[in-house]
Amino acid sequence: MTQIVTVSPATAAYASQGMKMQTRTGTLFEQRIQHWSEDAKVRGDARTLAVLTVIQPPALALALLTAPGSTPQVTVTMAEAQRRYDEHGLPLPVEPA
Repeated sequence: MTQIVTVSPATAAYASQGMKMQTRTGTLFEQRIQHWSEDAKVRGDARTLAVLTVIQPPALALALLTAPGSTPQVTVTMAEAQRRYDEHGLPLPVEPA
């Protein structure tokens, strides 16, 4: 006796998610910190290596993200925004009422 079962591709994909190994890709900050650490090893920079050993990458990434003045503030007038949208042939977004 044979039983034939059909499953949609979406259901099969959903079911296979549980079988996959979860690998975490590093964030951009973690990749840059890793590169920074490798450069310090090559240069023999003991001070940088000590800091990177004490402060682990997630904490360092958080410190870099929340540092004051890390994000430049840009002030754009309505006329400047309109000009930029016109250059690219896009309509200005409508603000919700």
